[in-house]
Amino acid sequence: MGHAKTTRLGAIGGLCLAMAMASPAVLGASAVANGGSVRSSVDFQVGVPRVMQMRLVAHPTSVDVTAEDIARGSIKVSGPAVDVLVNDRMGFAIRADLNGSAFNAVKISGLASPVVATQAGATIHMSSMVGRAKPAPMPVEYELELAPGAQPGHYAWPVTLSLQQL
Repeated sequence: MGHAKTTRLGAIGGLCLAMAMASPAVLGASAVANGGSVRSSVDFQVGVPRVMQMRLVAHPTSVDVTAEDIARGSIKVSGPAVDVLVNDRMGFAIRADLNGSAFNAVKISGLASPVVATQAGATIHMSSMVGRAKPAPMPVEYELELAPGAQPGHYAWPVTLSLQQL
């Protein structure tokens, strides 16, 4: 039974047990002998690796532009979601970039606030997630503004999202 308890202590528990059993000579000058007992302190740091993860859920890989879309001037795409996990206390940013000559701009709804990205891109600041439960994926809607002269056809998905540190 005693062996099982020692095994369950783990690395930190084992270190504390070793420190408690160490002789004053081993502990050095920081140990204080007091009535036959020995006291000491252990300084340690816990490093938390930075986490910045984004997963695009149900995002299309392409978009079809019809003559009706061109007449309307835009296409709405609903259904995708953005799943984000970031442990930076300062918060983070999501950058949206628009690619492809058939599109002038994209309005993205469903993030902290709506964002409009052009060919130059756009960034939206998101508050820190630290100390909160991991949120569910955020449903987003894209409204793609068609460029003048856009033609009906099948196009690669024109929006790229990425995470950035603040």
